[in-house]
Amino acid sequence: MQRSLTRQELAIIRGLVGEATPEQLRYVECFVAKPVSLFVPAVGPCQYALSHDHTHPGYSFVLAFDRNTGVIADGRTIYSEPGMVMAMMPDSPHHELERDDPPRYVAIIIDREQFETQLALYEECNRETFRYRQFLPEPDLIVMLRSFMNECENDLPGRIELLAAMGQRIIHSLIRAALKVTARPSSGTVRLEIHRAIHYLHDHFAERLTVADLAGVAGISPPHFSRLFRRETGHSPLDYLIRTRIQRSRILLRAGTDSVTSVALKCGFATPSHFTDCFRKQCGVSPSEYLKCAE
Repeated sequence: MQRSLTRQELAIIRGLVGEATPEQLRYVECFVAKPVSLFVPAVGPCQYALSHDHTHPGYSFVLAFDRNTGVIADGRTIYSEPGMVMAMMPDSPHHELERDDPPRYVAIIIDREQFETQLALYEECNRETFRYRQFLPEPDLIVMLRSFMNECENDLPGRIELLAAMGQRIIHSLIRAALKVTARPSSGTVRLEIHRAIHYLHDHFAERLTVADLAGVAGISPPHFSRLFRRETGHSPLDYLIRTRIQRSRILLRAGTDSVTSVALKCGFATPSHFTDCFRKQCGVSPSEYLKCAE
């Protein structure tokens, strides 16, 4: 059972959810703030959600984690797909299906006036967009919700102000996802992702690496990654990888504790002959000749 709700929290909940009672919310974890509150069924269903044709004064967004989440609305049964968000406009009669296994979801309820104020900033601001429609959320929505929950549970200075700011960020994340408004990544963000891949390359240079592997680390498609990588470093990803391996091999050769074959394998080359070809191309001499010069 969750902690007892304060009078102030119950007043906020009723302004967003409707005339729910503490008894109806006894199985629900409530993270209460303005203009956004979160509700997570814990050990059982939300009894208010099961009440026939109830409505919410605020906008509702349900992020489902399984296929047990379903509502009856507009004379039909609507099931939420896991990982998708289902939107419901204010004052829309509906009720949750009663199941043997309680559904797993987080309900995001938003103050109507605040939501519509932010929605008006977008060109496509038709409220009907949010009538029992499902859409894929932005990738960082879960992170935002977790941060919101953590802040709710800690009585730290600035808590109310920070929760309000987090709530606004959540509102815009939902609107942008619903309207498919996407931002192009900034050059600074792209540069950070390229350098993340470079750091990964330096840590794993001895392994079998492909452009697709490095692009996956950066979260960029391989062709686009190759273009950005060359722009940032002056080399293709594979050329940069070979150069990194050769630089490491020179250190090992100078140490004098490994044979040429051993150095080749330690630096990620499949065969000594490939190592020799790459070494000669970059250094102008073979590994054996380099060893003699280093003596």
